[in-house]
Amino acid sequence: MGRAVGWAAGIVGFIALAVIAGLVLFDWNLLRSPLAHWVTQETGRDFAIEGDLQGEFSLTPSLRARDIRLGNAEWADTPNMVEIAELAVHLDLRGLLRGHVVVSEVRVTGAQIHLETDAQGRANWDLEALPALPEERVEVPHLERLIIEDSRLTLRERVRDITFEATLAAAAVVSPEAGAYPVRLDGDGEIEGRAYSIRAGGAPLLMLRETDIPYPFEIEIDIEATSARLTGYLGTPLAFDGLDAEFHVTGPNPARLAPVLQIPLPSTRPYDLAGRLLRDGHHWRYEAFRGTVGDSDLAGTIDVETDRERPLITADLVSEALDIVDLIPVIGVPPPLVEDVPETLPERLLPDAPLQIEQLRAVDADVHFRGTRVIARALPFHDVELLLELEDGVLQLTPWRFGLAGGEFNLYASIYSGAVPVETDVDLRLTGLGLGPLLAGVAPEGAAQGTLNGRILFSSTGDTLRGALATADGEAALVMGRGRVSESVLALLDAGFLEALAVILANGEPQPMEIRCFLAAFDLRQGVMHTEVMILDTEDSIIAGEGTVDLGEETLDLRVSGEPKALEIAGARVPIEIGGRFSAPEVAIDPDGIAVRGVLGLALGALLAPLAAIVPLIELGLAEDGDCQELFEDIEMEVAPE
Repeated sequence: MGRAVGWAAGIVGFIALAVIAGLVLFDWNLLRSPLAHWVTQETGRDFAIEGDLQGEFSLTPSLRARDIRLGNAEWADTPNMVEIAELAVHLDLRGLLRGHVVVSEVRVTGAQIHLETDAQGRANWDLEALPALPEERVEVPHLERLIIEDSRLTLRERVRDITFEATLAAAAVVSPEAGAYPVRLDGDGEIEGRAYSIRAGGAPLLMLRETDIPYPFEIEIDIEATSARLTGYLGTPLAFDGLDAEFHVTGPNPARLAPVLQIPLPSTRPYDLAGRLLRDGHHWRYEAFRGTVGDSDLAGTIDVETDRERPLITADLVSEALDIVDLIPVIGVPPPLVEDVPETLPERLLPDAPLQIEQLRAVDADVHFRGTRVIARALPFHDVELLLELEDGVLQLTPWRFGLAGGEFNLYASIYSGAVPVETDVDLRLTGLGLGPLLAGVAPEGAAQGTLNGRILFSSTGDTLRGALATADGEAALVMGRGRVSESVLALLDAGFLEALAVILANGEPQPMEIRCFLAAFDLRQGVMHTEVMILDTEDSIIAGEGTVDLGEETLDLRVSGEPKALEIAGARVPIEIGGRFSAPEVAIDPDGIAVRGVLGLALGALLAPLAAIVPLIELGLAEDGDCQELFEDIEMEVAPE
């Protein structure tokens, strides 16, 4: 019995030694072919380990492979999607006692990863079989150390013309508390022809498993002259969700990012904003941000809902000191022109920057903006409020309101971006504008009195402000009742013009003008405003005008003349011609006064037909006064807002 037990023990010992020797002497390269065959079958891509495959059996086994490659899609530019010079993996099987395998270390050296999409949107990383990413943080492999050396990632996305080339790095031990992150991605590229760079860092990957500790990270992105920095935490890092971070962004003009972000953004002067960026599922929120846009302050909150057919952008914005110059780029005037006013104006003043049509069709929006105080050097603006709605490609201003000269300037507009060309309806209302405040820049307080009301209605086509005005069809009117202009204001005009306008002079000095009624009405056809009537009725004279204003060509062709009411001073008067371009108007005395007198008679006769039928208005000088109420009854369009 003892001899048998001895033989048995010897046999077992021999087998054990044989197994140990086999494990020690095992040629791991024998596994390369079956391993490559299995990966190829699972992914549908050619896979090979072309260098040595080495391993070690123990409670902390390791595996090292050299010259690994995974083939690319047939349509891709490069033959391989992944190339790795050396991959080493170390396990700790003692973790099985706690129910999981511990990956004590992964070291990647000399990796080259090539990602790309083609013009049809196919991605080379769409493999036949690819392990699903963990949905919960506890499902993340227990990876204690990740070391990446001499490795790069390249990306080419042809649909949106994006290229990216980055350095991948992961250090063995770096403490985020010390101001550095062990996991790094630093790269540069281009997106739609715009150069950009990304510098990103994160905490050790082991922290991905810590369900009760947010994952810290930082990202810096530069796109040309625009810079953004995001520093904070992710509650659900695998889905980039549960975001809570400080977000600081600066740049010359957000409109430059519209093609990149695929959302409509206004054109502005340089901006610098900082606030808190949050994400909860499909809801993004940039809250309590503050900063500057141009010379104006700006604060507020922006929300974006992405779980819709079109993302919804909701914004509540306020400026406590709004420089009116900072609003000019919004209508299409290039910011450089706003910031550096040239010595001579360009020939064309109306902006021709196109609407962001594709972006208008891609999102919905609900924006409320308030400017509690407006800084304006030339016009007496008080405050501003914008209500903007964008739904299914239709942008509506409901309205864009300015407090101006004691009254209001309200712009209601509907822009239909789905139409080709773009269609626009505009309703511009002027209510209660004080003549005195409007002339405050050239006249002392109290030198001018009166209240202006007006309305412009038109429809047009075109995807720029210049193009839309060039095709506008509609009507316009401006009226003022009783008012007064003092001699100090009239004295600013040349004596020849005063005489041409039949302004009463005493000893060569103008006398105050007592206004009974002012009325101007235009018919707007294909961008050309034709005067239906232009008349200023004062206690002493009638001043009238006729002509056209071409919004498409930006030219003026107007003639203005006055006639005294007193018969004893009636006679031929030389009219004033107003011509030239918007950028360089020309005002001159018309040497041919006889022709315009007939036109003046027609203009007045359109309003005061009974008198026009009885007497030659010009020579008699209108012995009877006009009256605003009577003039209103002859105008087809109601100028006062509803």
